Amino acid sequence: MSNSLSRINLNQEVLLFRNEAFYDLVEEHCGSTVLEIIQAQDISSVDCLLDVRNIFTFLELDSNELIPLKKKAGIVLNDGSFIIKKGIMYKVDVFTRSLYRLNEQHLIDSFQHFNSNGSTGLIIPEILVQKFPFLLTLMNYSNFIINSKIDFTFFNIMMNNIIKNATMDERGYRYDNIIRQFASSLYILGGRAAYEFVRLNIPAFIPSTQVIQASIISSQHYLTEGLFDFLRVRDYFSSKQSTLAFCAEDSTTIVLKITYDSTSNMFIGFSLPLDQNGLPIPSLYSTDSFSQLENWYLNESMAKLLVANLIQPLSYSSGNLSPYLLAAYGTDNTFKATDVISRWRCIYHRCKANGIRLIGFSTDCDSRYLNAMKLSLGFFGDFIYDGHPDNFKIDVPSSWNWFLMRNKQLFICMQDPMHICTKLRNRLLSKTATLVLGDQIINLKPLYYVIDNFSKLDHGLVQSDVNQKDRQNYGSCEKISNDKVLKLLDNISNSFGISIYLQVIKNIRLAYIEKTTNVIDRIFHAWVVVFIFRCWSMWINSMDRQTLDLFVAQHSNSNFTPTENKNKTKRDFFITYQSHFSVEINAHSLVYLAVLFSEGQISAESLTIYLQNSQTCENTFRSARSISSTCSGGVNFTVFQFLSRIKKLSMLQSIKNNVGENKLRFPQHHKQSKISRNNVTQQNTISFSKHDIEKKVNDAYQYVIKLMSPLNLHQWLRNQQTLSIKQLSANISQQFQRSWTKELNANKNDDSDTESDSETSDTMADDASSNHDTDEDLDFDNGVDSIYNVTTSVHRGVRLVDDVKQEHAEKYFRVTLNNQIKFLHKQTACWLLEKDKSSLPADRLSRVQEN
Repeated sequence: MSNSLSRINLNQEVLLFRNEAFYDLVEEHCGSTVLEIIQAQDISSVDCLLDVRNIFTFLELDSNELIPLKKKAGIVLNDGSFIIKKGIMYKVDVFTRSLYRLNEQHLIDSFQHFNSNGSTGLIIPEILVQKFPFLLTLMNYSNFIINSKIDFTFFNIMMNNIIKNATMDERGYRYDNIIRQFASSLYILGGRAAYEFVRLNIPAFIPSTQVIQASIISSQHYLTEGLFDFLRVRDYFSSKQSTLAFCAEDSTTIVLKITYDSTSNMFIGFSLPLDQNGLPIPSLYSTDSFSQLENWYLNESMAKLLVANLIQPLSYSSGNLSPYLLAAYGTDNTFKATDVISRWRCIYHRCKANGIRLIGFSTDCDSRYLNAMKLSLGFFGDFIYDGHPDNFKIDVPSSWNWFLMRNKQLFICMQDPMHICTKLRNRLLSKTATLVLGDQIINLKPLYYVIDNFSKLDHGLVQSDVNQKDRQNYGSCEKISNDKVLKLLDNISNSFGISIYLQVIKNIRLAYIEKTTNVIDRIFHAWVVVFIFRCWSMWINSMDRQTLDLFVAQHSNSNFTPTENKNKTKRDFFITYQSHFSVEINAHSLVYLAVLFSEGQISAESLTIYLQNSQTCENTFRSARSISSTCSGGVNFTVFQFLSRIKKLSMLQSIKNNVGENKLRFPQHHKQSKISRNNVTQQNTISFSKHDIEKKVNDAYQYVIKLMSPLNLHQWLRNQQTLSIKQLSANISQQFQRSWTKELNANKNDDSDTESDSETSDTMADDASSNHDTDEDLDFDNGVDSIYNVTTSVHRGVRLVDDVKQEHAEKYFRVTLNNQIKFLHKQTACWLLEKDKSSLPADRLSRVQEN
């Protein structure tokens, strides 16, 4: 029926009808039976009728007094149920809808009159004010927002959307695009429980959960496992007007589980093999054969780690731009350094083809990544990019005998500075290593003394900061190396050694992590660390092991004897090789970038050192863990769950990037708001020359010589004289060259290429070789697989059905069960083949603690 036939022509005066006038109106348009129903409920005005909404609910009451009225209005069935006559329902529906439209139009006309003539021109009937007191509040609100500096755009859209929806049937609710963005953000940040709480308590405000879930699934933020999506990276960099980038790679432990992804028709959770470019082979585990899936469960490795590659734009134009997740995939951790090199080479060239210049890569201190960096930089190793047309080239002054890196580089490398700090802390807390520097044993005793004898207000430390089992705690690195602690250590006996050690951690923070440090000062802090370790390393190598053992025995409170320590090497009195080499790589890469900038080969954006680390990966993992619902205890994830959560995070980030249009405001962490972007930009765009760089390095050397002079290290150095910077650097160069030669010889006899760090308890590493027979052809019987040893015939709660629709056929296996053809859902097949349930501790730190 057309709209003209389904509405009554009424004027706005009827909205004020009460008592007899109201009853006459009802009888005229709805009949005497409806009038009796209304009078029986004591409905005596139009506004009361609009508030009741459904007058027939009254007749559902089980009362003998209503039987005569029920017989007039409808039909009473034999089972006692009651049906309203269609004609009566139609009359009432047309009448009430007309009144609702009339009331809505009256409110609109009133506000339009108010806007055109001012607040004194609007006369609101007393009856409306009594029924809707918020109208006066809205009038005051409209007066307020005219001159307010607060942006009420979203609030206005929200109120308008709610009021519009409230005047219609729920099935006809419509939502503004900005409301949908708000709803999606609320669902992602708060989870389903928080979303439902808001939706139920603010009717007509946000869509149902199902609508939001469908919106997220259908969004363009879809991530395929193992697929390096360079085209989307190109579009992202183009939208941000950035062409410089830094790539990070890192991994995290995951829950071992195979999951079926119905969107891609893939099984997610197996370890993806790598191709000749070091890239994972995507879309590999897809099959319509249950036997094939069963074979994979038996013979293929499950992913123990999830690897993520992120690309960080380097630009000042839009502040600190968010990194872009290039790819994520599961691995069994059996890759080699050569795979990393091939992958980085491919990433570099694919980025270049899309107009992006990668200036470097960053990872943690895994030995395979460290070897890949050596070869990529040619740093005491073969330079694999010699002759590459894209190589940078700097003019290194002849006086720079401390600079040991090649003058040609395709890109630089940075070991993650937070990982370096935690590894140095772990070395300090180690039960197997005994750090000796001159006449000092570096141990925890001075820190324990500080905690026990000084107020926490003076140092801020707690016992967990020196917990020997807690192996991944960067926050503790910051606390034990702050100025308050270092000042207290100055007044404690036998604390000079640990004071120097903690100053190393502090200088690493200032050089690579702090945002406000300018580049020239970063060079000073970085090379202070380098020269401390060079002096320490040379002194250790000048000593014989027996002398070191004897010194430890004389200065230790334990019953230590040199014979008990015969398996130790001189390396056990020093930091790990990985940490030492990482410090050298970072300091040289920092200087290389500074020289490129001073020569005008790169822009100031390339000097955003605090962005050139693998914390972008760590932050992504952390965000994925935190996105679980507020009522959920599951903070860890499988590969499939990570990909799903990343889809939500990408959608949320897209909404955040569009705040200029959607007017949504998101809370900002207090640490992110401490430092203004302009201050960071100013610090990093300071001009300097090669002479300034050289001066800072020489200042760092003189500072270290003065710092370490109380240790009397010169007694064990050449001719009992302090070595010059040239002699020291030449000596350390020979040490690194010998170490590299030993590694090459070791790798000739060992293909594992997974040199372990003695300070890293990586129980997830698996050196067993995996078999990836992806080209193997398997024969199956007529395309139907059989499931044996099944005795029950009822399968409640299991998606095992007799038939499926054609559009859903690819989601099911066709199997034979008890001589009957059945269709088994692929996720149910994963559940069927799962022999054990894997889990991880909810506290991530507990996974990196020593047993």
